[in-house]
This record gives sequence, structure tokens and C-alpha cells, in this order.
Amino acid sequence: MITASERLGLRYHKPEDIAPIFNTYTGDLGSAKYLARQPHIDVAQTEQMLKKLSTPESLASNGMCIWVIEAIRYGTAAGLITVARDDASMAVHFGIGIPYRGRGYAAEALALTAQYLLATGQIADVTSFTEVENAAAQTALVKAGFVLTGRTENFYWAPQLRGESRDVFRYQFRP
Repeated sequence: MITASERLGLRYHKPEDIAPIFNTYTGDLGSAKYLARQPHIDVAQTEQMLKKLSTPESLASNGMCIWVIEAIRYGTAAGLITVARDDASMAVHFGIGIPYRGRGYAAEALALTAQYLLATGQIADVTSFTEVENAAAQTALVKAGFVLTGRTENFYWAPQLRGESRDVFRYQFRP
């Protein structure tokens, strides 16, 4: 376990996480709505992503890493946190599987991640961004202790939103 609270743990993937993550998050059309990617087409695509990006070496070798959000009570993967190096800071992004939404897991996982990353002393700050229309993500970020710092226009292309160029709100963690 990388870090944990009473309800959630953040850790690298285990083989038994792959199918549940695909079924409730990476393979779900609705979950990909505000992402710069299509939903995964099969379990193998999720497995390939996790094998590459959810290991202790991933951050050093790829500049990014994916941690599984484990719902301790259920002993299962509830979602994913992506950590990406951005100069002297880390950018964090998140996704919660359908059955686990509306329980405060996103905000709790974001706060756990930011606190852990800052405690290492290796970075100056923790940032994030979300699509300007993604109200649920905005709420989770604010509840986690992130504050809105600005807006960036035409930041990414959203395949699920007619492939349009999309704006994002930027956030910084301020405990």
C-alpha cells in the first residue's frame, strides 16, 4: 500500500483488479466522456495500460504512474489515480468506477494523493485540471482541498464530445 485512510488505499494494480476496472471504468463509454481517449475496447487494453503504468518504476520510466484506489471495506478496486510529473510539481487525475460514485471516494483519494506527494518533499505543489463542464470532478477537487487557479482554452480534444477542442479549469492543492 502506498498510502491509506480508513476507507481507501492507494496501491499498484494486482491482476485481479484488471477486469473490475475495465467493467466499471476504463471500458465504460460514459466514464470516458470528458477524457482525451476512447473507452478501452477490451480487458486486454486495460491490462496493458496497468502493466505499463501501475508499477513502482512507472513514474521514473514514463513520467507518470497509475495507482489503484482500493475501497478497503469491499476489498476491490474502486477507481484510478494518475500521477504525472510536471516540472517541480505533480499533476493528479482520477476516475471512479460506476458502483463507487457518490460516496466521496474521489475527493478522499485526491486528498490522500496530494498529501502523500507533498510529504515526500520531492515536489513543490500538486495540481490538477478538469473539463469545464465536468461539475462532479470540480466538486471532488474542491472537497479535496484544491482551489481553482484558472482556465485554459482549447486544452485537449475530447473524442466522446464530437472530437471538439475543450477548455479546462486548473486547480492547485492548498491544504
